[in-house]
Amino acid sequence: MSLFDFFKKKDNAPVERPKADPSVDIKLDLPDEPSVKNEPVIEEPNAEKEDLKLDEVLAGVNKYCPPKPVVKFKVTTEATTIFDSKIGGVPYFPKTMEYPRGKSYIFKGQPLVLLAQINLSQIPELPDFPHEGILQFFVAGDDLYGMAPEWDNLDVQDCFRIIYHKEIIDDFSQLMTAEDIPQYSGEDETYFPFTGEYKLTAETADQIPVTTSDYRFADAFVSSYNELHETPIKQLWDVDCDVLYDDMDDFPDAIMGGYPMFTQSDPREDSKFAVYDTVLFELNSVYEDGIDISWGDGGTGTFLISRDALLNCNFSKVLYNYDCL
Repeated sequence: MSLFDFFKKKDNAPVERPKADPSVDIKLDLPDEPSVKNEPVIEEPNAEKEDLKLDEVLAGVNKYCPPKPVVKFKVTTEATTIFDSKIGGVPYFPKTMEYPRGKSYIFKGQPLVLLAQINLSQIPELPDFPHEGILQFFVAGDDLYGMAPEWDNLDVQDCFRIIYHKEIIDDFSQLMTAEDIPQYSGEDETYFPFTGEYKLTAETADQIPVTTSDYRFADAFVSSYNELHETPIKQLWDVDCDVLYDDMDDFPDAIMGGYPMFTQSDPREDSKFAVYDTVLFELNSVYEDGIDISWGDGGTGTFLISRDALLNCNFSKVLYNYDCL
């Protein structure tokens, strides 16, 4: 959900100025002027934030939902190999393994497509996550990008698949090439959030506060707000504050760990999905520097897992949600 300003460069060519005649002595009596100092620019206070004590309220939210460790990724157009962290392209895949295929709907029996793979040895160590191997996310190329059309099946891997390669083979003769990857052979039109491939570059490990779209944020905000104001509120929507949602504009290209961002609602508002407490991977829509990743209209693709399953490297139960504006 990045916003962009486009500027046109102006041609500031130097102006030819007439040269002074040194034979003419011109004296001007000018009053002494005080020297001009460059005063610091002082930002105007945001009355909306100050009236709500928003900074203090959000600091209180951290008490209920503490910031979490996160690895942020930058999507780039750099070249990749089959071993790199990347979006799309040819996956790392041993020839001896069965390639993932859909189990239902229009992609039943059809090969799934690599959405992303993370080489865990290429990223900063993240608590609870394995520190070696390659983790892959395959999805169907249907109009829901592999998300289950039935709400109750968001964690059923029929049209998406999570594959973890703990041991990495470096002998290319044992790995699939682009020619070996099976292709869709159905008659239906296919869809995908992007074409081609992009590299994922991990940034320094960080902490991220709870996002405004996380299902726990509203209750934490109300509790924190009521601790600081004489007039209590009952729900988040009792506060009219647009700046509260600025985090949607500044969200990273992709993350592992931390808190997820949703453009509609957090599926874990349904208590049956509350067990999925960890962001396994989330890819945002990205439009910049020759990059075009579009989850519908500026949405996100999110994979959630329970901490216990993650600690055991059990990727058989993962919730996958795609939404857009």
